[in-house]
Amino acid sequence: MNRNTHSARANDHRTTDVLVVGAGPTGLMLGCLLRHHDIACTVIDRRDTIDPRTRAVMVHAAGLEILDTLGLRTTVEDAGVRRTRIDFHTRHHALFTVDFTTLDTPFPYYVNVPQPEVEAVLADHFTATGGRLLRGLRYTGHQEDEHGVTAEAVTDDGPHTLTARHLVGADGASSTVRTALGIDFPGITYPMSYLLAEGAPTRPADPDASAMYIGPAGAVSLLPLPHGAVRIAGPVSPEALDRDSELSTRHFRDTVDALGFGPALRFERVDRIAHYQVHERLAERFTSGRTVLAGDAAHLNSPAGGQAMNTGFGDAWALAWRLAALDAGSPAPLLADYDRERRAAAAEVARTTGVLQLLDAMRHATTETARDSVQRSLTGYAEAWSQLYLRYHPAPTPAATPAPAATPAPAPGTAPLALPARTGHRLHPGARVPGHRPEPGHHTCLHLPDATPDPAHLPPHTRTAELTPTQRAWLPTGTTAVLVRPDGHVARTLPTDPHTTAGATAETEKEAA
Repeated sequence: MNRNTHSARANDHRTTDVLVVGAGPTGLMLGCLLRHHDIACTVIDRRDTIDPRTRAVMVHAAGLEILDTLGLRTTVEDAGVRRTRIDFHTRHHALFTVDFTTLDTPFPYYVNVPQPEVEAVLADHFTATGGRLLRGLRYTGHQEDEHGVTAEAVTDDGPHTLTARHLVGADGASSTVRTALGIDFPGITYPMSYLLAEGAPTRPADPDASAMYIGPAGAVSLLPLPHGAVRIAGPVSPEALDRDSELSTRHFRDTVDALGFGPALRFERVDRIAHYQVHERLAERFTSGRTVLAGDAAHLNSPAGGQAMNTGFGDAWALAWRLAALDAGSPAPLLADYDRERRAAAAEVARTTGVLQLLDAMRHATTETARDSVQRSLTGYAEAWSQLYLRYHPAPTPAATPAPAATPAPAPGTAPLALPARTGHRLHPGARVPGHRPEPGHHTCLHLPDATPDPAHLPPHTRTAELTPTQRAWLPTGTTAVLVRPDGHVARTLPTDPHTTAGATAETEKEAA
């Protein structure tokens, strides 16, 4: 048992602010962020130890920013390998590239790091900061009322009861919490089998890139891992394999060799081999009363672009500050906002990971003109896969109450009033400020240093903005300051006209209260 894991058998009854079911990367990240907001949290998991299988691998820039906020980025990076490109190779020697070095972030790259390593770092941090991690405890159901949630769980020693203000189901694709809530999980299962092998390659991997090799009848990814190992995986089998059938090393080698890349995709030593199926599913809702779904319990998508672990991190990042605000007594419909925003974000991730048509275009790009067209079509994929630029459309403002043009920085626990979504490639309500590190639980007003508004009409405790040139270019004309939520998304842009700002302040204060 992990040295920082508490025994579930030590106590039959525990009370906490937030109970998280599932100690995978999403549940542990949420626990760490809740402790960052000084919220009491207990995470339970039916397994006695961390699952040693590699499973998810890639941590993108948005995830690295979250880890950096917690002081964990360097530790996670040290357990993985940094890469700046994804290269696509075809049989006719074409090369297409998705380059991450131009991302508007302090961390313009991604890190290939095995999921168990990430979970270990998060688990140690969670318990070191006062979180309670209970392993060997299987959730069986819960009830809730206006005061909180009472959850039931079992161990080898018998039943246990835990109470909390809120319950989060981060217990994976087969979520028991989601089943208990009766929430449907519609979607599709891809018809082909995906094959996976890990081990030592016959050729060293590119020191800067992961790769995708596209043959006439399939494609596989090659992901460099620590200590010179690689993972080769993809939908290369011409027929679905039975889930329980054995997959031999020879079968894997013969299937991959059929792509026609020879030694580039061969192993000197195979340490692990498996096959699985890929699902694309989205829960019909992410919330039910005081209970919330996050991570794979809420959404599943193709492995293209390495999005699964990162989308779970995004859920945790969006949920933690809301739960902190609710704990502080906010009357705002923050969980409904989480449901609306993160369901839309998960749907957008699913859209950007549907790359079968793109791979087919690469497969048939045999002329220079066709290759140029395919490379142009890759524009924006680094931004999408990094998950830095997901935009949240604000909730509709009732017609009877026009949205104000500006607002003072809300007190901790209050939600920003939302302006209608603007169009175009510019910073707008719902756009994220990459690299922004707000105080836990607080909205932050960032004043643009070259703007000249009347200081009397700026919110108190305004900080000077450190926006990048790209971020500044996105701003609407006349912006003097931006109000940023705790998750780094813009809640409001403030105009230069002090009369407009002043006229909205009284009504905004009344509604925010």
